[in-house]
Parts: sequence; C-alpha cells; structure tokens
Amino acid sequence: MKFRSIDDYNFELPTDLIANFPKEKRSDSRLLCYSHKRDSLSHKTFSDICNLVDCGDVIILNDTRVIPARMNLKKSSGGAVEILFMNCKSNKAFTVIYKSSRPPKIDAILTDNNLRFQVLEVKKNTLLLLNLNNLDILEILDKYGNIPLPKYIKRDSNLQDREKYQTVFARKKGSIAAPTAGLHFTKDMIQRLETKGVKVEYITLHISYNTFKPITSDNYLSHDIGFEKFSVNTKTFNMIEKAKKNKNKVIAVGTTVTRALEHCYQNNIKETYSGETNLFIYPGFEFKAINCLITNFHLPKSSLLLLVAAFIGRSRILSLYRMAIDKKYKFYSYGDSMFLNRNHEI
Repeated sequence: MKFRSIDDYNFELPTDLIANFPKEKRSDSRLLCYSHKRDSLSHKTFSDICNLVDCGDVIILNDTRVIPARMNLKKSSGGAVEILFMNCKSNKAFTVIYKSSRPPKIDAILTDNNLRFQVLEVKKNTLLLLNLNNLDILEILDKYGNIPLPKYIKRDSNLQDREKYQTVFARKKGSIAAPTAGLHFTKDMIQRLETKGVKVEYITLHISYNTFKPITSDNYLSHDIGFEKFSVNTKTFNMIEKAKKNKNKVIAVGTTVTRALEHCYQNNIKETYSGETNLFIYPGFEFKAINCLITNFHLPKSSLLLLVAAFIGRSRILSLYRMAIDKKYKFYSYGDSMFLNRNHEI
C-alpha cells in the first residue's frame, strides 16, 4: 500500500472562527466562489447562488432528515452514559456510540425516566442495546432525544437547533448529522432557482458517524470510511445526463450528494437505485458525475477535506482555506460555504 500522509491536510483554525450558532437568516451566510477554469475567486453572499447558475443547470440536494439521536442514560450505579444512535439491527436491537467514564457491563439496564434499555454487547466505542419499551427507538428519540450537534460546538442543543440544524427540504428521517451545505438554502431561494429554469433534484443519503469518523492512521489510505445508505432515482440521473450533454453545471450540494452520485457513476448505475456506499474520495479520484460543488469548510485531517482536495487540488484548497481564515469566514456545520466550479466561469 502506498503511503499518503494525512498530516498533509492539516491547518490551524482560530477557535473564534468555529460557528457555534446558526445565522438568523440561512442565506445570509458568506460564500467563497472559486472558478478552476480561470483560477479566480470572489466573495459573495449565499443568496447570490441564484445569480451564479443558469437555465438548464442542475442542483442536487440531500433530503435526509436529522433525528434527535443523542440521549443521556444512567446506569444502576447512577453513572452517566451518553449515547448517539447509529442504526437498527432488528425491531428491538440497535447500535449506539457511547461515552461513559466506565463501560457498562453486559446485561446492565440503562434508564432515562421510565425508559429501559439492556446492554447486549460492548465494543470499543459502541454498544448494542435492546429496547425494552413499547415505543420503537425512532419514536423514543423523537420524543426524548436531543439534536446531535457536533462536539466542536461547545454548548447544549436547544429548541432553535431543532429547526436550524435541519434543511428546509428535509423529508426522510435517518441522519445523525445535517447535510450542512444544504442548511444555507431557503424555500424562497429554491423557488427562485426553479423559476429561472434550474433543475432542482433530490437524493437521499442518511448521514452516520462514518461521515465524520476521524482518520486515526498516519496513512489515510488505510482509513475505513464505512457504509452509508442512500437512494437516487432515474429522473435525477436523466437531469444530470441532459445537463452534461448541454455543457451545463451539475452542482452537488455537499459531500454526501457527491459520494452518492459518484458511487453510482463509478458503478455505471443510471436508474433508480437504493443501496449502500463506502466510497472514499481522496486526491487522484476521477469525478464522473459532477462538475461543481457547494460545500462548507471542513475539519483538518478529515475525509471531507480529502474529498474537496480531490475536487480542486490539495494546494488550492489549503490556499483557499488560508484566505478564508484571513477573511474571518466561519467554519464547520453552522459556518459559511464555498462554491467550487471546475469547468465553468463564475
């Protein structure tokens, strides 16, 4: 195996540039625009997207819906166990990532008010739990869970996050994190885009812990990115093919959309499909589906940063990040965004 150092994708970010709160108006976030064809950039507001696209362009969004996936449970000893839902293994068993001073024991009962869960399996950072309640786990989370804000946001989630950490087009429950590039869109923006003749399409990829799982190996080629469920319909493929034929923009909103579409194109899938992807995109990858990307600013040494580096090059993306830091752009989930264009002038 070749050696590709993850340290080559590190950068220093002042903590005051981490966005801890959402913008009052979603589309007021800043937008750094970069055109690879002209090697040019400009600084705009996200609502300007409507002026940067043309009739016949295609914008693809991820319509997954964030579930309130975090809960605080207690052991019989009184010790706290924080859990983050991962997936269902059966009607009653489900997997969680957990955080506790000491691992719970097999068969231990974890509680929250009148809720009870039995520990079936303990691994390094995950538990397999048995739901001992009448409600199913997604109903329980919806009623008692908290919005799973990323840990770099140093505050508890609140009622505002239930709305703001959710895209305006979220429909299908299943994610433990928001497709953050889509958070900037308003319903009015989407309507303006469609009125202009831009085709707005939707895929679904349910974001799991795997999307932002840290790369722990010095050699990022050995990173196991894990699987995530997704679905794409034939109409979306047809719109993409038409745009490519007419040399229009094919704009993925976010890394999750990118991975879903590129998985399909790498496997010659061009009609309605539901499945899983473990596609790991890093520099050297040949993009076949998209030619434009809207994305937020990502953590250093992350698989998301590797994907963006694959799209426009390592030195270019790190240069743009340095400029964004100098210009006081806000980073991460509630932060500002970029519009990266490989084949067109913007």
